[in-house]
Amino acid sequence: MDHVLLDAFGLDPDVLHLNHGAFGVAPVIVRQAAAAWRERAERNPHRFNRVEVPGLVATARERAAGFLGVDPSRTAWLRNVSEGVSAVLGSLELGPGDELVISTHGYGAVRKALSHHAARTGARVVEAAYPVGAQDDAIVSAYADACSRRTRLVIVDRITSPTATIVPVAAVTAAIAGTGATVLVDAAHAPGQLRDDIPGLGADHWIGNLHKWAYAPRGSAMLWSRPGADVAPNVLSWQLDDGYAPAFDYPGTWDYAGWLAAPDGLAYWSALGGWDTVARLSGLVASGQQRVAEVLGVTLEQLPSAPAPAMRLVSLPGGVLTSPDQVDPLYEALSQRRIEVAPVCFDGVGYLRIAAASYNTEEDYDRLASSVRDLLGR
Repeated sequence: MDHVLLDAFGLDPDVLHLNHGAFGVAPVIVRQAAAAWRERAERNPHRFNRVEVPGLVATARERAAGFLGVDPSRTAWLRNVSEGVSAVLGSLELGPGDELVISTHGYGAVRKALSHHAARTGARVVEAAYPVGAQDDAIVSAYADACSRRTRLVIVDRITSPTATIVPVAAVTAAIAGTGATVLVDAAHAPGQLRDDIPGLGADHWIGNLHKWAYAPRGSAMLWSRPGADVAPNVLSWQLDDGYAPAFDYPGTWDYAGWLAAPDGLAYWSALGGWDTVARLSGLVASGQQRVAEVLGVTLEQLPSAPAPAMRLVSLPGGVLTSPDQVDPLYEALSQRRIEVAPVCFDGVGYLRIAAASYNTEEDYDRLASSVRDLLGR
């Protein structure tokens, strides 16, 4: 690990951190900026919350929207993607027989939200199924085949969480345009990893976390909606009638420090090298994937053909992690060895999802490979 950058991110140097994409981490200087906002709020809480917060939050939103390349008046603050999915679902009038589409690679919490609304309204969840390593045309066909005239909402991952695959969103939206369904892009892992033309993806809504790869404080996410595709915030509060984005800006009394310090995280991302650093990390994690695979004696075949820039899958040896109930024990075994990485079981096959952040080095993947080999007794 790069101990200078590890210190800059405030991470435990005795732990091998190879799962940045899970929850992200704000650099120390960004955490300090959030703490300063928190202290400012406590010095005069009445004026800060009554007078200052609306303008400050709007300014931070404008800066975040600029980073994403979208119109700030159509871009709203959220705590995370799951919150945005709930807002979109809550704004749909669902009935018996309506269909909600998500892929087999979709995020588990999002699937739970769909299932909850389906059970409450008599709708049903339909899966777009495709295997790990599927080509773009197969992914597009899976979504097209899952949609029907009853489809009301389609959730398309920009980068799949369990399998770190880039999904051809624009091609999917074009293929299902005739259904009239609302399309929501789950872009939890995209900000800071993918340089997207968000409106050009052709979706109605796009939701991305700034706290994973863009170094904002945890609890910083953005919902973009195309003009005419309004949804209501989950919390209806004082700014509900002040416009689309402002309606989300003020969910009531809470700690706004993370949102206010989000621009500091985006500035840190740029200072570290921006897209040049993303390209470097892509090379690092690809090399790490190769190194781990060689030690474990596994192939790189049947893995995502369009992997996320800073995330990769490594297959585990045959017979390892063949059911979901084996994931947590393997995670705990690795964590007890001071290694943080994501074990994944998908379609009965075991993988490790590895990541590369600025504080990682090639030696980190050698340590991971050696530890996994020893743990498996191979």
